[in-house]
Amino acid sequence: MAGYLITGVSRGIGRALAQRLIANGNQVHGIVRSVGSVEGLALAGVVELDLADFAGYRDALQPLLSSLDSLDGLVHCAGIVRPGTLAEAVPADFTDQFNVNVIAAAELVRLAAPALRAAAGTVVLVNSGSGLNARSPLASYGASKYALRGYAEALRQDEPGIRVCTIYPGRTSTEMQQAVRTAEAGSYDEAAYLKPSTVAGVIASVLSLPADATITDLTVRPAAQPGPSSPDAA
Repeated sequence: MAGYLITGVSRGIGRALAQRLIANGNQVHGIVRSVGSVEGLALAGVVELDLADFAGYRDALQPLLSSLDSLDGLVHCAGIVRPGTLAEAVPADFTDQFNVNVIAAAELVRLAAPALRAAAGTVVLVNSGSGLNARSPLASYGASKYALRGYAEALRQDEPGIRVCTIYPGRTSTEMQQAVRTAEAGSYDEAAYLKPSTVAGVIASVLSLPADATITDLTVRPAAQPGPSSPDAA
């Protein structure tokens, strides 16, 4: 039975991934802002944590990490977006997104590194098409995702015993995508987007790779071709 730690299990890709891994007999621990948000999800453990509160990480995670000899995978699904052009972006827009999208991942991996090393585990960082093509009106968000991409490359070199994979999903039918389409003044066409369960299936495949293989970067795009007003980048 493998053990995993996942952020963003309250909804979207994170929740779909947790459900899939649990259904396959794995132990899944979730990091959430509110325990009530994962009611009905059969998690092996729940850590209540504000991902932007770095001072609280060690105390919140200590009970879980001290009980785990090893950790097969850590998946950072949580993320936030503050739409806007660079001319509109204020410092708080950058710090909010960098805190959750980048620094939270780095701090979680740092604290969980001993357990990940023990299992020769896998870190999966859910990035975005914006991490490959930064653009307005997701300018500061794209900058944070480029930073996450750089962190993954550095982590891979620093921790050769841990597999590190960055997933770049295209448009996915989530609440975040609805906010993005509103910012773009475009329609929300759920049928044209990836399902969270589809992206979760891709991540589960990465986590279950045999020990002699690794996937470093993986881009997943909707099969439906987006129109000119709906760039496939987030």
